[in-house]
Amino acid sequence: MKFDQKEIDNATYVEGRGGRKVLQLATPITPRENLKLAFKKEELWMPDSADKSWFCPDIIPDNPARAFVIQGKPYDGPVGGNDMFGVYWEYVPSAHGSIVRPGNPTLTDVTKWREVIKFPDVDSWDWEGCAAANLDWLDSQTRYQNICILTGWFERLISFMDFGPAAYALMNRKTKQDVKDLMDAISDLWIDVVDHCHKYFGHHFDGFLFHDDWGAQDGPFFHERVVREMLVPYMRRVTDHIHELGYTCDLHSCGNIDRLVPCIIEAGWDGWDGMAINDYHTLFAEYGDKLMMSVPASDVPADADPAALKEWADKFAAEYAVKDKPVYLSHYDRPGVEFEMELYKQSRIKYSEAV
Repeated sequence: MKFDQKEIDNATYVEGRGGRKVLQLATPITPRENLKLAFKKEELWMPDSADKSWFCPDIIPDNPARAFVIQGKPYDGPVGGNDMFGVYWEYVPSAHGSIVRPGNPTLTDVTKWREVIKFPDVDSWDWEGCAAANLDWLDSQTRYQNICILTGWFERLISFMDFGPAAYALMNRKTKQDVKDLMDAISDLWIDVVDHCHKYFGHHFDGFLFHDDWGAQDGPFFHERVVREMLVPYMRRVTDHIHELGYTCDLHSCGNIDRLVPCIIEAGWDGWDGMAINDYHTLFAEYGDKLMMSVPASDVPADADPAALKEWADKFAAEYAVKDKPVYLSHYDRPGVEFEMELYKQSRIKYSEAV
């Protein structure tokens, strides 16, 4: 499929997440179909973060608790409250999200988690009702549909213990085995949730997106050897299972975690949604054929005029629109519509010429 200028000339705008207007180009296939091809390294153009959407149904208790319900039927219920483990999340209006208030942790001694932590009964959630309310909506979506798991492995430990004790338990040789057993149990839970999603939603959705933050602005929370021992094996159990069922799996992980990217790959993730503070020039060159990254246009000056934006888009395409190294444009540091349209055009041309 060669590029046709009508794909840009006939562009419109549609409503995206949070009511934001999103550019909708007259693409030869839907963004959803293009992202499916991208995971096979056969995309027609460089995908955009706006091409992905999230399915976060209210039957999974974490979603209302985290104030993050996205589904076909509009949700007007409470936000904040107990998650699937009974941990209370306090809604913070200014942040449009929820957090566990520190200082009163559910678990104070990780060696006691078997007696303290009560795992949810996933069967008791109304899966049939949720499927009836959402399957037609999922089928109608033109964007790639990921089911979100908002609180992964380390983040779940934080929710139980608060940050400091959770980090210490992860690295304390006296508690490592207890943490490993807990991580294994959490993986069992996620496999159970994945199986229920597969059973009731079939292939009406496309993949899974797990959240597990590993770093701050100045670097990772922990050394890569800790991640390889305490997190990677348990994540890998889940990602392998997801792949066996025919879905993709992405990891959203915040922070400056450049040196942990090999761990993300080893854990079996297909894609990584990271923050703009990472060195994507180096990461793409080294790992672009192994991991689909969300790459920001951070180099583009904030005051660039439309003509300059097109030049920057050409540079971006020259570096990142590379055959067999799929990336997508990040939701961070978005320069403007002129950049997006030119990047689409240049990536369409480059990918069609590479066939």
